[in-house]
Amino acid sequence: MNELVDRRLLGDACVEATERAAGLRRLPLDSNQVLDVEKIANGTFSPLTGFSGSKDYRSVCEDMRLADGTPWSIPIILQVPSALAAEFSVGEEVHLWNDTEDRSSGLLTVEEIYEIDLTEQAEKVYGTTERAHPGVDRMMQGGTTCVAGPVWLLTHSESLIPPAYDLDPAHVRAEIANRGWKTVTGFQTRNLGHKAHEHLQKVGLELTDGLLIHPLIGWKKPGDMLPEIILEGYELLMEHYYPKDRVMLAGLTTAMRYAGPREALFHSIIRRNFGCTHFIVGRDHAGVGGYYEKYAGHRVFDRFTTDELGIIPLRLHGPSYCKVCDEIVTEAICPHGPDGWVDISGTEVRAMVGRGECPPSEIMRPEIARFLVEKAKVGAVFFEG
Repeated sequence: MNELVDRRLLGDACVEATERAAGLRRLPLDSNQVLDVEKIANGTFSPLTGFSGSKDYRSVCEDMRLADGTPWSIPIILQVPSALAAEFSVGEEVHLWNDTEDRSSGLLTVEEIYEIDLTEQAEKVYGTTERAHPGVDRMMQGGTTCVAGPVWLLTHSESLIPPAYDLDPAHVRAEIANRGWKTVTGFQTRNLGHKAHEHLQKVGLELTDGLLIHPLIGWKKPGDMLPEIILEGYELLMEHYYPKDRVMLAGLTTAMRYAGPREALFHSIIRRNFGCTHFIVGRDHAGVGGYYEKYAGHRVFDRFTTDELGIIPLRLHGPSYCKVCDEIVTEAICPHGPDGWVDISGTEVRAMVGRGECPPSEIMRPEIARFLVEKAKVGAVFFEG
């Protein structure tokens, strides 16, 4: 198992660094940048120890590898307004400031200040330059100047979820070991589970000792589900339909990038850091708005060996409900074709719940469907932007 990065200062070292930070110039961060600092510091983004410099940035954009050849598919960069970046010097230690909560976040030693081509990055990482793509739009808003260097975390931000779910990689690895699991399937989601997701998860349970359901909790596009809905709903689902001793639920607090196949690889590397040995890659993984071919996320793994990734991708077909078979099927096992299938997608579930309709039992467990509709009546289901 790979070694986890830990850039969190504790005890006397944290007290000393916090006192030193008070005399340093501040670099204000938005909430997503703060989460990036925290994910670097707690090992979620291992092997990164800070925000990437130009060599790693260009290598990731071009080849989906860091400059030393390590697989990595999405640049973790700190975009800073050009005028502000001009105030800093290489070698300077700066105080990373959580602007949203008006408090300290951490420290960064400036190793490089460099310019990026936003259009080029959009094309290489997202496969499009259209601002309608939510990941492209957020990246474009960040500007062309980046500050790079190693970070230390001083203060954790207020968690987006209850502490019982906000677990760092070391905690999840320890729990996996405590449960005696030798093999673990990781499942990425940004919404509450429907029967297609349940099918994929239970394929993973057939193949490995345990399942980590690991919903992404962070910035997402309007229409995706709120954190409390995902976690509360999954607890309900697990209570009735999963073997309790073989499933673990935790949240991943980071921004969604919607980068399709590159994000499928990114998500797998993250789950490796959390102790997973296998990772489910389904249909249109991390896709949005038809920007990616439905199994592009499968093919991206052809560029890497399992040994260098440290995790086995489970490239599974997208499930549907077959009216003829009267069960959940995939195109790999059912002959009845699109005319016989009812597509099960988060998009359709969100649309039905938004209209006040209860998704049918072919698509979603009745308990979960009723839970969503009741929550929707008080407007507490979806991000609104």
